[in-house]
Amino acid sequence: MKNTTLAVSIVATVAGLGMSSIASGAIVVLNSRTTWNAYVGFHGATVATEDFESFVVGAAPASASRIVGDTTWTASAAGNLYFGNVNVPPDHRVISTNIANATLNFTFAPGVQGIGGEMFGRTSSFGVVLARITVTLADGTSYVNDQTTATDFVGFYSNGATISSISISTSTPDTYATVDNLYFATVPAPGALALLSLAGVVGGRSRRRANSAAV
Repeated sequence: MKNTTLAVSIVATVAGLGMSSIASGAIVVLNSRTTWNAYVGFHGATVATEDFESFVVGAAPASASRIVGDTTWTASAAGNLYFGNVNVPPDHRVISTNIANATLNFTFAPGVQGIGGEMFGRTSSFGVVLARITVTLADGTSYVNDQTTATDFVGFYSNGATISSISISTSTPDTYATVDNLYFATVPAPGALALLSLAGVVGGRSRRRANSAAV
């Protein structure tokens, strides 16, 4: 297990795009959603979004799960979860821990190539506050930063093995680890890509034949 603290001040150029990013082994970390979207798109990944709007406001069991796109995510936390709206217009439905300074855990089945989200700290009244957030991936790689708003984004992309889980915690006293949206980046399996290519070829031939018949 490696435990590397990633500093967001390092600037690298990734795939020919100017990006504020950090590479730790096969993991790239990006703190701009626009840049993360561009990066995952460059690698042929598609993105599905969980906005938590389907969950009822209030305390929830210690575990919650849902299927988004091809990914099943499961969230858990000691002392249960809590769904609410942060006090930032317009209201955003968020998921958080129900106990201050507890850890919010997510697992993904199957694993994803990329995961991103707006991650921050909240007060007991759902106000967004300055909080030091730590995000730890399944391989032990960790990202630490002071998040200040409900739009603070951090995204990860693995150029190797898929990401199977993340854990989010806040070390600022009396704050709750919170996520506004989760973005899942997945890459079709080689077999699926081959089928898509075959479908494109067959579709192209069919159109050409139809055009020829119409002449």
